[in-house]
Amino acid sequence: MSVNFSQKSPLPRIKHLQLGDTVGQGSFAFVKRACLETDPNTVVAVKFVHLPTCAKHGLSEEDVTQEVILQSKCSGHPNVLKVIDCNLSRDFLWIIMEMASGGDLFDKIEPDVGVDAEVARFYYKQLINALDYLHRDCGIAHRDVKPENILLDRNGNLKLADFGLASKFRRKDGTKRVCTDTRGSLPYMAPEIVYSRGYYADLTDVWSCGILLFVLLTGETPWDIPSEEDDHFREFWVNRGKLTSGPWAKLDFTELNLLRKILQPEPTERYSLDQLKSHSWYTNPTAFANEAGICANPRMLSEKLMSRLHISLNDDAIPQNNLKIFNGEAPQHTSTQPAGSHGAHLQRDFSCMEKFAASQLGVSYQASHESAGSDVLYWSQHIQQDMATQQFCEFTERNASFLNPAKLTKFYSTQDVGTILNTLELALLTLKIPVSTGLIRSFSKLTQTCGHEDVFPLTIQVKTKDRKGWDLSGNITLFYLERYVVLLYFNRRKGDPLEWRRLFRSISVLCRDLIFIP
Repeated sequence: MSVNFSQKSPLPRIKHLQLGDTVGQGSFAFVKRACLETDPNTVVAVKFVHLPTCAKHGLSEEDVTQEVILQSKCSGHPNVLKVIDCNLSRDFLWIIMEMASGGDLFDKIEPDVGVDAEVARFYYKQLINALDYLHRDCGIAHRDVKPENILLDRNGNLKLADFGLASKFRRKDGTKRVCTDTRGSLPYMAPEIVYSRGYYADLTDVWSCGILLFVLLTGETPWDIPSEEDDHFREFWVNRGKLTSGPWAKLDFTELNLLRKILQPEPTERYSLDQLKSHSWYTNPTAFANEAGICANPRMLSEKLMSRLHISLNDDAIPQNNLKIFNGEAPQHTSTQPAGSHGAHLQRDFSCMEKFAASQLGVSYQASHESAGSDVLYWSQHIQQDMATQQFCEFTERNASFLNPAKLTKFYSTQDVGTILNTLELALLTLKIPVSTGLIRSFSKLTQTCGHEDVFPLTIQVKTKDRKGWDLSGNITLFYLERYVVLLYFNRRKGDPLEWRRLFRSISVLCRDLIFIP
């Protein structure tokens, strides 16, 4: 369970602001929605960094404040998340930032598919523009460009965030510092970082931008680590980037040409940002952007972004070796011991509503839970309009919506809780994720203690390994919205977001009979 920092230390009072729900949480910090006391329509995000927790992990106050100092210096560009104000209290560094009300970009990338090519070009151009500003005007390299660090505003524009690994690479005399430390995320890291050679941080940002573009276009990373030990990277290296098989086959000639210019293992041969801005793929306009590259038609962008997000629930989408779940045949991986480093177990989650804002869930939980007058028509209409529900429909059936911060890794069910837990357990076991004790048995014990309705929200903590063998963990939380509606919300805690969505997709297919689609 995530640490509740606000219980460990009282939150500081921030003048003129009214704090709201928690919209995100990490190991050292959490983010709350807030609004002006005099104007509730002016909404911002406030990040609270818990200094005692940072100190326990060897991070000094100077280390912690460096992030906000650098991000503040880079706040003058429309594609960089803006820092508005910051200060220190006894236990917290708090940072007021603009609210990225369009949610996360990584949540909207379909694994193994990617996004629409025009959408990819739109975000690639905005990212290039943001990096050009950081490098040229600020002398700062981001050093951790990846989908998790890209947020969207209410119109779908890119906002580069999380400057925790950023550094000032250019000296006052204009010369560049040579870096030797290892920073970044392995799949997005430039090879010169992996091999611990002296490198220029701005050139590694360009490489990471190329990997991100590849992910946008294909829905997967080209390799796990840019090292000769990685078969996929070695093949790329040996063939000097001239690959046309596997995920590379999804790319057209111009896209391949561009990526080969960016993904040059030798930094001196890598295209500069100026060269990338003159490439034909960059100069081609996008139908929903204005001349400045800012979204001018949010509805068109939303439609195109959603067009690739689809989870088929038809029979042909189910691998033959997974059909056993529909016949009630469960693989025997249930254990009476704790799941440990690999597995799943159910528990009552007392702090769940603190962690997740209604905007993340896409529903006002408190209002629905307390309102006995809610009816089937209301929920049917709400669920039909939810972007998360639309991903299970054929595109022709979709009712396009504007972007919102609600996660797409969720679905609604009108089945009884026993059926839901039993089907979930079968799905987890089919995916070779052991379940400790048994979900139904755990649920029965909890209801004996606190009753059926008061036992919610319920959380199934999941720990497993992804296809690369890396740790992947998160929660499947059940919210009892009404006597006939349950929301199942899949929240990633650790690991590759594409792999988490793959897991969500697999469980959704295996639990297809649970999913309510009006």
